[in-house]
Amino acid sequence: MNAFRATVIAIALGLLPPIPVLAQGQQPPSPVGVVEARRELVTPARWVPGTVISREDSRIASEVAGILVSVLEVGTQVKKGEPLARLNDRELQLQLRNDNAQVARLATQLEYLKRQVQRVAKLAESNTAAMANLDENTAQRDMLEQELKAAEVARDRTLYSIERTRILAPFDGVVVERVRMPGEFIDRGEQVVRLVNTAALEIRVQAPLDVVRHVQAGDTVAVTNDKQQLQTKVHSVVPVGDEVSRMLELRLALSGTDWIIGEPVRVAVSHGAPTESVTVPRDSVVLREGEAFVYKVLPDNTARKVGVTVGEGAGDQVSIKGDIKVGDRIVIRGAERLQDGAPITIIGNGAA
Repeated sequence: MNAFRATVIAIALGLLPPIPVLAQGQQPPSPVGVVEARRELVTPARWVPGTVISREDSRIASEVAGILVSVLEVGTQVKKGEPLARLNDRELQLQLRNDNAQVARLATQLEYLKRQVQRVAKLAESNTAAMANLDENTAQRDMLEQELKAAEVARDRTLYSIERTRILAPFDGVVVERVRMPGEFIDRGEQVVRLVNTAALEIRVQAPLDVVRHVQAGDTVAVTNDKQQLQTKVHSVVPVGDEVSRMLELRLALSGTDWIIGEPVRVAVSHGAPTESVTVPRDSVVLREGEAFVYKVLPDNTARKVGVTVGEGAGDQVSIKGDIKVGDRIVIRGAERLQDGAPITIIGNGAA
């Protein structure tokens, strides 16, 4: 409970000295809380639309061709490395058996040629006619070694393709769309599912071109979804505008909220140099019947209604123009009950 409410309740319960008894017909002083107007640097800003998006939103494709055997249901949560879909690998398994047989055949031939080279080499030591056979057998052995390496590569490629028949999640996320269904034939590179990481969020903003001169990565900006307002940082500015819309893109960091992907937001982005202005708390500005005003406390403890023009905001403060100067005491609590010229009692930290 704040000091203002506590004081009002204490007066009502008789825990504090009562307000003096007034003459008949005289308006009793209203208890109010006050603050002083102050001077601050205020940066002009405009509210521009943005959207909450995921930093990881991918349409996952197959690396091999084949018949889809299974695809996870929409809404399924997965961890990185877990399977999203599986293709029929029967043909690849048969290819692997053939590749293994080819490797075994070449390995056997190579062993034979190695022994043959050894035998001919011994003959060549005492028989010069065997030298020609030695050269031939050595060349055949070397070529067969390369053929064996190529066969092993083909076998490893088949093993890799078999692994790729299981389409795995590249990051934690949720399946939001099944692009293809079980039983369909898909070719290499065709999309199968859409996976979205709902924990890694950011805000994409389309802003006017002139903001690039006043906003840079690392700046703090205000963001609201009309239910909650927070401060966040600009983590990137894309300094390339669209020639049709004349807008450019900003990306803002977003964490620790319950905001959801696709939610519309508004972002306050700077569009000018900061200037010194008289500011008061937003809560002190009364908006009534199309006008904005504040109540200034006069030396005789009466409240004077002062019309103001509301300007740019600076956190909880807002700049104003009107008959208000730095140091003036402004009513921040209890203004909704006041009338121009009404007597007041200042309570809380603002009391004299």
